[in-house]
Amino acid sequence: MIVVGTIIGSGIFLKVDTIAAAMGSFLPILGVWLAGGVAAMCGSLTVAELSAMLPHAGGPYVYLRHAYGRQTAYLWGWTEFTVVRTGSMGSLACATVIYFNRFLESLEQQAALPPGLADVVPLSHAAQGGLTILAVLSLSIVNIAGTHWGAWMQNVTTFIKVAFLAFLMSAPLLLGKGSATNLQPMMPESINIDFWRGFGLAMVAVFWPYDGWINISTVAEEIRQPQRNVPLGLGVGLLAVIAIYLGANVGYHLMLPMEQIQQTGTVAADAMGALIGNWGAVVAALGVACSTFGALNANLLTGPRVYFAMARDGLIFRWIGQVHASFGTPMAAIISQAMWSLVLIAVVFSLVEHPKQAFDRLTDFVILGTTVFSGLTVAAVFILRKRSPDAPRPYRTWGYPLTPVVFLLSVCVVVITIVTSSPWQLLSVAGLLAVGSAVYHSTGASAAQRPDAD
Repeated sequence: MIVVGTIIGSGIFLKVDTIAAAMGSFLPILGVWLAGGVAAMCGSLTVAELSAMLPHAGGPYVYLRHAYGRQTAYLWGWTEFTVVRTGSMGSLACATVIYFNRFLESLEQQAALPPGLADVVPLSHAAQGGLTILAVLSLSIVNIAGTHWGAWMQNVTTFIKVAFLAFLMSAPLLLGKGSATNLQPMMPESINIDFWRGFGLAMVAVFWPYDGWINISTVAEEIRQPQRNVPLGLGVGLLAVIAIYLGANVGYHLMLPMEQIQQTGTVAADAMGALIGNWGAVVAALGVACSTFGALNANLLTGPRVYFAMARDGLIFRWIGQVHASFGTPMAAIISQAMWSLVLIAVVFSLVEHPKQAFDRLTDFVILGTTVFSGLTVAAVFILRKRSPDAPRPYRTWGYPLTPVVFLLSVCVVVITIVTSSPWQLLSVAGLLAVGSAVYHSTGASAAQRPDAD
């Protein structure tokens, strides 16, 4: 549930048009979604070996520390806290409020809006910013109250989002409303340099819908039989996500012509409208809001374990590693993560005029940093196999060494595409890492003594 809940968030609803515009034909579109899934699966099968070998809180932080040293692990945690995790939380909270606003607007169109709300719908920019902050705060409180409460919330929202997507997948056939004509064109007229350039852009876009597959490893220390259940959770979770994504795309394309999918920013609402009429937009908006809300909860559930592990190693303030005496959760880490995410949300909302722009700004800063450190994490399996060949490995990467190589090749495609199309993103991440390195050396983290946490 953590794997599925973390991965399925906003991407299957907000990146469909981008990928369709980049590829332009049905089978290559499915190919991109499948390629992204295969890359994520290869990454997860590789990281599963590391998580079974080192089943400690922190996940990638622990693997990077063992493979590359404390500074690289610190920089990953630094990037995770300052941009990746907190930025993802902000973007998912923002997406939740955007679709909640769409839900209210749809109710208003159907004359079903509760009394007293007509004067505030559509929600103002400031109101949506306030609700975005409220979403982060409320779920932070839930996760402080106990891991079981956060897991319960995760199970409920994951069930809702999977049921919603299952309907989108099956309803065109069950209701007999899908049209194979909408699947045209099936293939491009020619496969040339423009096709491969579009493929690179589409791969960048598809990495966001699959982002989050690594998160279950951060809670390995709190999972029963992690050597068995972490690899199993990663593998089964990724297979489920790939099937759901491919099925949802087939459903979208059966209901809507290619041109409409390429231009709309609300593909789920449009498809549901074509399926069940005027109330389709209402159902779709509520389903997408539940999906993004569940993904936000999954990030809140897994992220604080990274900062907890860093504090336990003396790389950041020790008090962040405190566990609540009654709830048994890393309360200080959860609060710290939430507060910084609120700062990012407040800053971004103050700089833009529309919540969708806030969503785009936040996601832009997440993708490159995530991709680079995911690549380093997967590459750690080569280093640790050579450095610690006799270490216990209850699970060994299936298909090694091809499996990690496939993932690393996909990382190269994404990074090269980003660098050539948006060099400012590379400069931003490089500047962030330079600041992180300076903080690492200036605060004494480089000289801190790591306790015997392993």
